[in-house]
Amino acid sequence: MPIGKMHKPAKKQSRLSFKATWEAIWRTSFNHFPLILPGVHRLVAPLIMFRLKRRGFSNCRVEVTGSGLVVYAVR
Repeated sequence: MPIGKMHKPAKKQSRLSFKATWEAIWRTSFNHFPLILPGVHRLVAPLIMFRLKRRGFSNCRVEVTGSGLVVYAVR
């Protein structure tokens, strides 16, 4: 194989979406846990924690996964 034609690794496709992140911020109801939020950016985790604490939840935790966020909380 010629040097100029070497195989380059494929770019990792981002599964994060703006729409999923927006809905997680403004339209998510926190009724059932664990709550799985696919496609949500990890920078939204502190905002979700803030909203949970303001609504009276305790033992809150947000885990970042490869495909989004998983939210745990107890009322």
